[in-house]
Amino acid sequence: MGLVSDSALVNEYMKHCNLNVRTKGYTIKDIFKDYWEDFLNDHPHLNIRDTVHLNVNRMLKCQTPKLGYSFYECPNCGFEHKSYNTCKSRFCNSCGVKYAHARSHAVTKILLPCSHRHITFTIPDSLRHYFRENRKRLLYLFEAVNMTLKHLFKKHSKSLRYQAGYILVLHTFGRALNLNPHIHCLISEGMVDIKGRFKPLKYFSYPLLRKAFMKCLLDLLHQDIGPSFYKEKSDLYTALDDGFYVHAPSSDSNFKDATELVKYILRYTGRPAMAQSRIIEVKDDFVTYFYEPHEDDHLPDDKRTGPIEVKEHVYEFIKKLIIHIPDYQFKMIRYYGLYSAKGMMRLSNYQRKSSYLKHTSTFKWRSLLYLSFKYDILKCRCGYYLKFIRESSYFP
Repeated sequence: MGLVSDSALVNEYMKHCNLNVRTKGYTIKDIFKDYWEDFLNDHPHLNIRDTVHLNVNRMLKCQTPKLGYSFYECPNCGFEHKSYNTCKSRFCNSCGVKYAHARSHAVTKILLPCSHRHITFTIPDSLRHYFRENRKRLLYLFEAVNMTLKHLFKKHSKSLRYQAGYILVLHTFGRALNLNPHIHCLISEGMVDIKGRFKPLKYFSYPLLRKAFMKCLLDLLHQDIGPSFYKEKSDLYTALDDGFYVHAPSSDSNFKDATELVKYILRYTGRPAMAQSRIIEVKDDFVTYFYEPHEDDHLPDDKRTGPIEVKEHVYEFIKKLIIHIPDYQFKMIRYYGLYSAKGMMRLSNYQRKSSYLKHTSTFKWRSLLYLSFKYDILKCRCGYYLKFIRESSYFP
């Protein structure tokens, strides 16, 4: 299945179920407005992280007077407009979409002008609980992938010390909202040496990636957990001769270019782990939603089982969502190699030798609205542009 928008996915599901009309939209924010306080009261002994409270509370106040507002007025006709401030929470769909747009735009502008490979590094089910017990261990996933790729580069550039650029993005969830920490890697299919000379990088050894990633991650966990982890580590080496599963196709027909691939990888970096368009119904304290099983991804249309529908109590749904809220200031996106701060020196050498130019920019809220709806929110109906007057107080 190719890259599809949330609305396209909903349409496909409705077609699968022979439904013509979708139940009135019920957002994740609506669910938390109606159930969050009751959820907390009914689970007084549940150890909920401070960052969860912070992000949920900010999301509930998003675009309301509680976060303040900016006041605009038309200098021609006197029309007044009040724009409520957004929450910037990493659990807000509205703010998350804007964040993903801005970040994907910035990432796309620094990419080398060559093809890029999408590599997914996953771990066995038996290891997932270690990351739930201690979320700081999520750093080991970044470290293990970085060590693995450095080992790969040494195989390709023993003398000239070439280096590729790669960006790692952490996803902690699977399509069914289960805990499934894994790394999406966007890596350039080209390397640059210290003098700015370019060299293609097309061959990625599957055995090397799988076994090196397995060794690096298990060693990091062993150092952290201690001797009690030795037996499980040995059992995994025995059971998984080929190493951990790593998906690194030479070409991905799901994406027409690097821009689409970047959008796909970054889509959930600043918002809930599920697109709210997948919510079918909220009724009698139960949430019904659907997801596409992974097994269908590489099957022809006539062989696919179709979307899986899930109906569960709203409290279980809330638990599944809040576990994926990242800790305060934890970076879900990390830059390595040529795309790191140090690597930019090599890129500056390379751009003097080629037409490659680096651009960085960020989208502001006005630009994002125009990009999505082709409508300038600060343009008055009389044709003049609204003028900023004042900003209200902020109420945390």
